[in-house]
Amino acid sequence: MARDRSFVHYWSWRITRPFFRLWFRLKFRMSFPPVPELPDHFLMIGNHVTNADPFIAVSTLPCHTYFVGTEHLMRLGFRSRLIRFLQDPIPLAKGGNTSSAVLEILRRLKAGRTVTLFAEGNCTWDGRNIDIPAATGKMVRTSKAPLVTCRIIGGYFARPRWGYSSRKGPLRLEIVGIYQPEELAAMKPAEINRLIQNDIREDAYERQLADPQRYPGKKLSLGLQHALLVCPKCHRFGSLSSTDDGFSCECGLKGRYDEYGMLSGEGFDFTTIRGWEDWQRAYFAALPDPQEAEEVISTSDDDMVLYLVAGHKVEEAARGTFTGDARGLAVGGMNFPFSDMADLAVRLHGIITFSMKDGSYYELKKADKSDYSGRKYKYLFDRFGHAAQHAPAPKTESER
Repeated sequence: MARDRSFVHYWSWRITRPFFRLWFRLKFRMSFPPVPELPDHFLMIGNHVTNADPFIAVSTLPCHTYFVGTEHLMRLGFRSRLIRFLQDPIPLAKGGNTSSAVLEILRRLKAGRTVTLFAEGNCTWDGRNIDIPAATGKMVRTSKAPLVTCRIIGGYFARPRWGYSSRKGPLRLEIVGIYQPEELAAMKPAEINRLIQNDIREDAYERQLADPQRYPGKKLSLGLQHALLVCPKCHRFGSLSSTDDGFSCECGLKGRYDEYGMLSGEGFDFTTIRGWEDWQRAYFAALPDPQEAEEVISTSDDDMVLYLVAGHKVEEAARGTFTGDARGLAVGGMNFPFSDMADLAVRLHGIITFSMKDGSYYELKKADKSDYSGRKYKYLFDRFGHAAQHAPAPKTESER
């Protein structure tokens, strides 16, 4: 924070909060459980369910908070200047170096500000939590600030990450735990991580199966191909497509997603996206490494543009067909072996951001700014990237 504009940030929150509360109440049937007495300032960590999570928190909390947001918010021209002026979010590069974001979180907490972090870093695809970074517990303890944990309930069915529409159903944010610095100082970072994971744990299908709730809306099935990556009938990768009313594969599989978030159709036995996700994860885990496989799994998208990102500015680096396989990624004559990559993340439905071990940071988009299924490439990286990064270096002639 170069200049202290906390007065502006406070009043922009104070003015807009009633409108957010009304909008969420009408749009999603959001309810607002009583909030317990909170510390003067604190670090709040919650589960990440939708891109609207910060606004859900704004609507619920009785105090102003700063948010950790994706780095791309800092390169939107006039909109970025307006966002910084009104709320000054803390930028974090998904799939890149996070050290500057951590330092800024600690600075603001030390200055007596409240910060909200959705530590998983990515919205859930199947209604279950993603593991938080291992360094989270250390940051919490280092901050010497109170920790507040919260859980967003109903968000997955109200606005599924893979979808293109909102659905009107129960939605709320609940405060789970409040922990003082003295308690946290007596815990190891790994213990703090486990405490956070337990507090923010939410399995949307577990809750829905126990107490079914309707989430009616339009275009309920559209976008399912972003979550359902492998066809269980023909085992093709990235072969599913969707319409407003259903989804299908060229092999004959077809199905639909209903108002309760349940699947039905022909060519598969799954009734939930969670069940399909478990199967495709097991399918990927069983795939052989590239050096052992007769045929390497691959996928591609046409008309892609690769940007080099530096200092909140972008510069076109390559364009053409983007391909990914068990060895790495490639576009426009540029190759990015998994062995040289540091991390890879997906924003929204498909915008890929990734970093290399040399510190360079890239973003990939469609030339026409339309959607593509970036999660396909994330799946390849998660399955084969770790093995490639830890594979022994090939022997030189003198070593053979």
